[in-house]
Formats: sequence, structure tokens, C-alpha cells
Amino acid sequence: MKKKMIAMLVVLLLSSIALIGCSNNSSTDGEGDSSKKDKVDLTVNIWAQPHEEEIYKTIIADFEEENPHVNVEFVVTPGDDYSTRLQTLMAGNRTPDIFYVGGGDVNFYVDTGRVLDITDLANESNVLDLDNMWESGISRYTVDEKIYALPKDVGPFAYAYNKDLFDAAGLEYPSSTDPYTWDEYIEVAKQLTVDQNGNTPNDAGFDSRKVKQYGAGFWWIEPAVYSNGAHWLNEDATEITIDDPKFIEALQYVADLRLVHNAVPSQEAEQSTNSYSRWLNGEVAMFPMGPWDQAAFWELDFEYDLMPWPASPHTRESKTWLGSLGFAVSASTKHPQEAFDLAAYLTVDEDAQRNLMERGAQVPNLIDMAENEYLELDFAPESKHVFLDVIKNSSQPLPHELTYDGEWFDYFSQTVVDVYEGRKTAEEYVHEVKPKLQELLDASIQKAERAKANQ
Repeated sequence: MKKKMIAMLVVLLLSSIALIGCSNNSSTDGEGDSSKKDKVDLTVNIWAQPHEEEIYKTIIADFEEENPHVNVEFVVTPGDDYSTRLQTLMAGNRTPDIFYVGGGDVNFYVDTGRVLDITDLANESNVLDLDNMWESGISRYTVDEKIYALPKDVGPFAYAYNKDLFDAAGLEYPSSTDPYTWDEYIEVAKQLTVDQNGNTPNDAGFDSRKVKQYGAGFWWIEPAVYSNGAHWLNEDATEITIDDPKFIEALQYVADLRLVHNAVPSQEAEQSTNSYSRWLNGEVAMFPMGPWDQAAFWELDFEYDLMPWPASPHTRESKTWLGSLGFAVSASTKHPQEAFDLAAYLTVDEDAQRNLMERGAQVPNLIDMAENEYLELDFAPESKHVFLDVIKNSSQPLPHELTYDGEWFDYFSQTVVDVYEGRKTAEEYVHEVKPKLQELLDASIQKAERAKANQ
């Protein structure tokens, strides 16, 4: 009897252990009850416009509701202070679990071991469909075929125009598919530039010191250079090529919009009231626009729509640059799976993307949603397809994103104002500055080589 009772107790004990084991397995399984998982604290640190911040708060709250074991501390830092603040946190071993990286910063963060290689997590994910995401977004955060961040968005810069000012000038609206040539653009911009006496730059009495309405805000150089078939760098990004006649022509064209044609604000006028404020006040007829501006522009007192950037007469192509930010997971996070899950949720969750899209914050990262739902939304701008055209066909990365760091491009941006303000011609400037830019580019290449040797 004793032997039978002992045997029965052993069977019961083993059965209990098996049941406990099954229970534990079910509570830690990804498909199990997340409320029984160990509590996880994550920190997200980004910058955002006020309406974006409110949207992300709701998205993170939805994530927490779906994952009750996760608590997210969401911190928004002003954009101008973000990089400094992030470096301070990293230096103090307080790196956020998720933070923004730009396409031009990826190499640095990878080589200094600050960001997690999320390739395997991405490939194993059942929510991340890389084939349904913009390649121009995910490729920015891929180094040596390894993924180090997920795109928060892709930022296609289109060109907006004020319909009311076109109407007042008796001008036809620009096409949303057939861009102005550079010469056509100049003529339209001059007709839309008006001084306090009602004169345009085509009139003898025009006073460039007392302009009340400009044809355009000041141009970026990138759309002109790209459209003209030029670039700062050769194909393998080892040589500075700004002495190319096509580059010189594009640079002088941008400067002359101000210096010769008076169609954009002077440096003095820009410092007095910047072009963005002038656009909002209806005092600029054409202005660059990203998708994140949509919600802010719903409050405008005038009607507007989108047009392509003007095309070089040589190439007949409209080109511009495509921005992006990425959600990176810290290499030092204590919770890589949960941090990745949150980054993926912010990037591709359908409800989250629809929330951002419908509230005018971005073009969806999901291609099928962008090509179908987004284009059908009943809010301005009407010609939303221009944003998609930029993503698909007419954009390139910023020049510094092609190199290990951007010191050479920073130097260009700081010194090119000599051309914009008329102290030097484009040709004088490029020949003078090219050796310094090449020196800085060579240093960047050497940094990249040292980083690879130390890996």
C-alpha cells in the first residue's frame, strides 16, 4: 500500500509540475496574456511639431493598451536642441530605448555601437512587410545589408502655390504633372512679385527695397542642381564635382532669383520676416512644402495646391530631395524585443499610419495605403499625387547622406551665402572652395576606413 501511495503521489507531483510548466509557457508566449509578462519600461525621445506630438501620444497610448506590460515614457525635445540633448543622454549612459536618427547619421551611430542591428527582428516580425514600405525610406537606415532603424516617414518636398495670388495676377494655375521650365518659372515669379506701389520687377518703377509680396520664398540649391543633371559628388562619393559647368549654372540660377530677378526675399528681408511666415500670411506665392505641413496649412486664409519643382531646360526633369527620419533602437536597451515592437508599431501599424495620415502629419509608410486611401482623402492639397511622384520618381538623398559624415557639406552651406548675397559669382566660389571641400571629404573617407578596420 505504501508503495502504491508513493507512486500515486509521484504521478500527481509530476502532473502538477507539467501543468505549472504549461501555464508559464502560455504567459510568456508572444500570443499569450501580456498582462502576465514582466513589466517593461521604455523611453522614446524624438522631436515633433505640436500636432505630431499629440498624434504620437495617442499612438503610444494605443500600443500600451495592446501591450499592458509595457510602460512608455514619451519625451519630445525641440528640434534645434535634439542632437545636443541626445548626445548628453548618451554620454551619461541614459540613452533612450528609441530615438531619431537621420539618414546622414547612421554610419556614425553604427560605428560607435549606439544603435541595435534589428535585421533579424525585422525579418522575423509578423507585422513588418518590407515589400510594402518605400524602399527610399528603409534603404537610408541599411548599412552593409543590415537594418539599423525603421523609417518614421519619407519626406517628399513638393512645391506649393497660393491660388488666390495667382487669381489676383490673372495667371493660370501651374500643372501638377508638367513642371515649369526655369525660364517659365522666372517669368511667373516676377509677375507675382509686387512692391508697395503695385509694380512688378518688369516695371521701370519697381522698388526692390519695398516689396510687399514675393513670387517665391528663397530656393534650396538641391532641386536646381539635381534638375540640371549635376551633383556635389562623383558616383562613388570620393570626389567633389562642384566645378562642373552644370553645377555652376544651377547655383547661379538660384542666386539670380534674388540678385537679378528680385522674385525672392533678399537676405535682409529674410532676416526681417522669414519666407515661411510670409507664406502663412499670404505674402509669398510659391513655397516648398512637406506632408507634415498639411495640418498647419488647413488653417490658411487662402486656397493652395501642389506643383512639381521647376525643371532645367537642359534635362526637362523636375528633381528635389527626399528627407526622412528613422526610429532607432538603442544598442544598450534592456528590452530589445519590446523596443523593436514599439518602433515597428510607430512605423507600420495600420491604425497608427491611418491616424498620422488622416490628421495631416505624413504620407503613409505603407505603399498600398498611400496609393489608395491617401489620394482619396478629402482635404488640401488636392494634388496629393505630387508627393507620391517625388517619392517614386523625382527625388534623391541630400548630398551628405552619401558620405560618412557631413562636415564637408556643412562647410559648403556656411560659405555659399557669398554667392546668394552677390559677393562672389558661382564660378568664382566653386573654384575657390572646392579644395577645402575635397580636403574635408578625404577626411570623411579616412574616418570610414578607420571605423571599418576597427570593427
